[in-house]
Amino acid sequence: MAKIHPTSVVAEGAVLADGVEIGPLCYVGPNVKIGEGTRLISHCNVDGYTTLGCRNVLHPFAALGQPAQDHSVIPGTVTRLEVGDDNIFREGTAIHTGTMPDTATVIGNHCMFMNGSHVGHNCKVGNNVIYVSQAVTGGYAEIQDNVILSGLVAIHQFCRVGRFTIISGCSAFSKDVPPFMMAEGRNGGVKMINKIGLQRAGFSEEAIRNIKDIFKIFYSGDLGPGAALAKIKAELPPTPEVLEFIEFCASSKRGVISAKVSGHRD
Repeated sequence: MAKIHPTSVVAEGAVLADGVEIGPLCYVGPNVKIGEGTRLISHCNVDGYTTLGCRNVLHPFAALGQPAQDHSVIPGTVTRLEVGDDNIFREGTAIHTGTMPDTATVIGNHCMFMNGSHVGHNCKVGNNVIYVSQAVTGGYAEIQDNVILSGLVAIHQFCRVGRFTIISGCSAFSKDVPPFMMAEGRNGGVKMINKIGLQRAGFSEEAIRNIKDIFKIFYSGDLGPGAALAKIKAELPPTPEVLEFIEFCASSKRGVISAKVSGHRD
C-alpha cells in the first residue's frame, strides 16, 4: 500500500504501486503511474502521461512530466515520459514529455540527475548516466549508457553522446561526441580517451589499446573523418568497440566533433 502525506494531492486516476511514498506538498497527476518503492521526498510535481519504474527517488522541487518547452506542442496532445528503475532526481530537476502525438522522452535505469539538470522533450537517456548540476540536453538528444555530463554542460538538440564518454564542465556541443572519449570546450573537441572510466567498467587491456588506436587515427592524424574511418576499418581488428565507433560516426547526421582545438580552455 502507498503512503501519502496528508498535504499532498494525488489526482484520481493516478496508479501507485505498493511501497510508494509521497512526502509533503507533492502533486501527482491523473495519468501518472509510479512503480513499487519509488519515493517523492517533498515538494515534487509529477504530471502528464508519465510512468516511473521502481525505486526511483525524487528530491524537493523535482518536476517530471511537464509539457515540452516547444511552441509546436498542441494542447491536449498525448505525449509521454517513460522512466526506468533506480534513478535519482535531485533538487530542481526538470524532465519533459515529448512533442508530437504518441512520442516519448525515455530515461533508462540507475541514472543520477543532480540539482538543476534538465532533459528536454523526446530525449533518450541510457543507463548509468550522470547529469552533474545544471547539465542540460535539448530536445531529441540521445545520451547513451555510462555517460557523464559534467556541471553546466549543454548538449544541443538532436545531438548524440556515445557510450562511456565524459564531457568536461562548462562545455557545449552542437555536434555528436563519439563513444569512449573525453571532450571539452565549445565544440572544442576530443582531448583523450576515457581510460579511467573504461578500466573501472572492466574493459580489457586489448579493448583499451584498440580505443587508443582509434583516437590516434581519428583525432591525432591529418586525415578527414571519412578517410580516418576508412583507415580504422582497414587497419584495426573488427572488435565490438571498433565497430561501435565506426557505426556511430558513419551514422551521424550532425557531424562528429573534431580533435581538441589548441587554446580552448587549456
